[in-house]
Amino acid sequence: MVEYSETASKSDLYARVKLAPVNATQRAIAVDTLRQADAVSDAIMWVISAVRRLFTRAPGHVIHN
Repeated sequence: MVEYSETASKSDLYARVKLAPVNATQRAIAVDTLRQADAVSDAIMWVISAVRRLFTRAPGHVIHN
C-alpha cells in the first residue's frame, strides 16, 4: 500500500483517494494526478504573486515630483 504523507490542508483529498474502492494502480494514478494538480496550482499562485509584486510600489519608495 502507498504511504500518504501529504500536508494537512490536502489530507482530506488524499484520505478520500485512500478509501476509494479502486485497485492499487488506479490509486497510484489518482495520487499522481493530485500531486500534479497541486504543482500546477502552486505555479499559478507563484505567477499571481509575482505580478502583484511587479505592480506594487516598494515600501519606502519615494516618488519625487
